Amino acid sequence: MNVSTDSPPLPTPLLRTSAVRVVILFVLHILVFTASYLLAWLARFDFSVPPRYAAVMWSSLPFIVLVQLGVATVFGFFRGWWRYVGISDVLRIAAGIVVSLGVSIALWYVGAAIAFQPVVGVSRSVLLIDSMFALLAIFGARVLVRLTKDLTRADATHEARRILIVGAGDAGEALAREIQHRPQLGMKIVAFVDDHRAKWRSQIRGIEVLGPISGVGAIAEDTRADEVLLAIPSASGRRIREIIHHLSAAGLKFRTMPGLDQIASGKAQVTSLREVNVEDLLRREQVVIGDASTRDLFRGRKIIVTGAGGTIGSELAMQSLNYEPSELHLFERSEHALYNCLRRIEREAPQMLRIVHPHLVDCAQAGGLVASIRPAIVIHAAAHKHVPLGEQNPTEYVRNNCLVAHQFAEACAAAGVERFVFISTDKAINPSSAMGASKRAAEIALLDLAARTQLRVMVVRFGNVIGSSGSVVPLFLDQIAAGGPVTVTHPDVTRYFLRPSEAISLILQAVAFGQGGRIYMLDMGEPIGIAELARDLIRLSSHTPEEIPITFIGLRPGEKLNEELFTGAETVCETQHPQVMGVEVRQPDAEVVAAWYRRLETAVTLRSGNVKQLLRELIPEYDAASSESEYSAVPAAAEMIGAGATVN
Repeated sequence: MNVSTDSPPLPTPLLRTSAVRVVILFVLHILVFTASYLLAWLARFDFSVPPRYAAVMWSSLPFIVLVQLGVATVFGFFRGWWRYVGISDVLRIAAGIVVSLGVSIALWYVGAAIAFQPVVGVSRSVLLIDSMFALLAIFGARVLVRLTKDLTRADATHEARRILIVGAGDAGEALAREIQHRPQLGMKIVAFVDDHRAKWRSQIRGIEVLGPISGVGAIAEDTRADEVLLAIPSASGRRIREIIHHLSAAGLKFRTMPGLDQIASGKAQVTSLREVNVEDLLRREQVVIGDASTRDLFRGRKIIVTGAGGTIGSELAMQSLNYEPSELHLFERSEHALYNCLRRIEREAPQMLRIVHPHLVDCAQAGGLVASIRPAIVIHAAAHKHVPLGEQNPTEYVRNNCLVAHQFAEACAAAGVERFVFISTDKAINPSSAMGASKRAAEIALLDLAARTQLRVMVVRFGNVIGSSGSVVPLFLDQIAAGGPVTVTHPDVTRYFLRPSEAISLILQAVAFGQGGRIYMLDMGEPIGIAELARDLIRLSSHTPEEIPITFIGLRPGEKLNEELFTGAETVCETQHPQVMGVEVRQPDAEVVAAWYRRLETAVTLRSGNVKQLLRELIPEYDAASSESEYSAVPAAAEMIGAGATVN
């Protein structure tokens, strides 16, 4: 059966409406060109055309108008909506009129050469004047329609919400233009606010620019503004936090435009206004990683993603589908999490469900399944990640994060898997927790496996992924919604944060260009103070730090005051991307790793309780007591100030 790929036909009423509109515009342009040509003759002869020229005027009229109509058709004079006329329309109209003048003059010379009577005797100055009149008339009609529409909008927005736009750059102008063109939004822009002194007291689209941004409270009072819209999508997270502080202090409601990366990718429009969120507060230059090599690698191949029900795993599943694998196998031991992952795929990419194969399985028992699937690429995102729980359950964390990961990788090597990506954490660097140490032990075991097999193992270390399950941000928001207090471990605690999109890009890039036996990290910028992040989230929730208190509860077992990016024994290497770093680590001897691994397996199997001691033997830098001895105590005077939350 043949399937047509043509676009569906337009409804008959729509076709009829478009045809009628074109006919009306065609007739209107006939009248404009005719009137312009006759007026040109009148202007040329001071409104008294001699009889001998009058005959030439009437005989040449049809030919000149016909030329102009032909050129107008080519240049699209009968397309476009006059109410939205802009610079591009002006240039197109001007170009069409100039071309029609050139054709008319060419016709004049040809007519003179061949004695074509209808155009013989036409004054070239008349042709020039005619073009000027036609340009003014055609452009003027459009401007009149546009002006009438704008004035009508101004009347319609008389009682609309009064808006301040922070940012008088290109983004602010684009936002203002869209708001002015869409009265149904119910907004009236009363001023721009910007820190650029040269712009103060100037006007953009008839709207005054005021400043500075630090004075937005007084400006809002003077202009009687109801709401503030942030139109600075390229601003850093630090700058956004400063502006939010000024807006909150003034008690102003505010929303923001999407980031430049969302607008450029087509995921959002200029007017897709939304509440400011934590990603805005942490905003930095988007790390963009090309995906051509990833697409070439994934297309037509079998992929496995473990931990597919988690934040990272489910996003990996969605992104992997974009690269056209032949089969995508999802491994997950939580029925509910796997169900939610499938629902998301069904909602966002239903056409890809045919290649998705969900498996409710623990990776410890998945060796036979891997052998039957025989995938080319495996991304192992399954893990225990919660630091305090790991301190209470170190044996289980070591079993799942280290032993199971190693056994699973061995099964992948035996099944002929080409590439294996292991998701690690920045807590594996000089670990102070069982979770971090179990991940570091897994790194060592997997890199050892890569050295003695054909399996190409890449390790990817993350910081905190914004909004992931168990992370600090959802906890803060829940505590704020409950009226507080927000609990922060320590006034000086900091963490590195990563966008989910950046985390996924790093993983996929490691798959594509990663060298086996190497660790990769993304440049995560500057660490963020968690107490300040808590205060910002309180302000974003329309509260003040005085209304929602922050309680400092002290670092819990296994937690650090500050995370690190590298150890002194690690060497940082450049990669194909300037913001992706390769990390080379010194591996213990293979015999040492093998002997230690056998002892660890025995300890976990017997639940002997000495797994932390065994971890210290392989990882000398592992110091489980550091957080308790050095950082746990919080000065009494700092226990309750303004606001806070628990950081993992």
